[in-house]
Amino acid sequence: MIEVRITEEGLGIPTGVVPSSVVGIRKGDLLFLHPLETLYLVLEGEAKVLIDDEEIKDFKEALSRIIEIVKTWCIKERKGCYLANAFWSMFTTYYKLRRKGRKVLPEGRREGTLIEIRKNKWWAEYLVLEEGIKISIAQLLEWVEEVRANDLKAIIAVVDRNGSVTFYEASRVTLRAPDKRSEGGRVASTAP
Repeated sequence: MIEVRITEEGLGIPTGVVPSSVVGIRKGDLLFLHPLETLYLVLEGEAKVLIDDEEIKDFKEALSRIIEIVKTWCIKERKGCYLANAFWSMFTTYYKLRRKGRKVLPEGRREGTLIEIRKNKWWAEYLVLEEGIKISIAQLLEWVEEVRANDLKAIIAVVDRNGSVTFYEASRVTLRAPDKRSEGGRVASTAP
């Protein structure tokens, strides 16, 4: 079992033998785990968490303690706030993808997104949204265009109140008025 020490930023530093399936960022001799990866490993029974040398055995307690640390760090550093505010939705989406055997980078390019890697290349960017969240079409279109310009699939993950995730592949759409005027509330056919 991996032992993960949580830092003030919420990042985990695993000790012992770490399987290659664990997703992290190597800096020198240390491997840093994102809070989402840390909790995934705890929920899967592959890791135990240490905060201030105290072992956190319960998943719910580990979740609340890590969220607390991330929120404190967000206020202090003024970044990472999307993760702090939408932690459960981000974790739920991350968990679903990892359970499917996907290699996922948490918040690879921007807050609120996950990056899926296939064949050692970035393959898709997931925009994680909670049910009921408002996002303008202009913002969504800008995100889709940027993702597609980087030759990635643009996938929207909508998390409902029950924790179910629905994935939608997004592409650019051009909206225009019909060629002929509508008659009696119906759009006239443009077919010959």
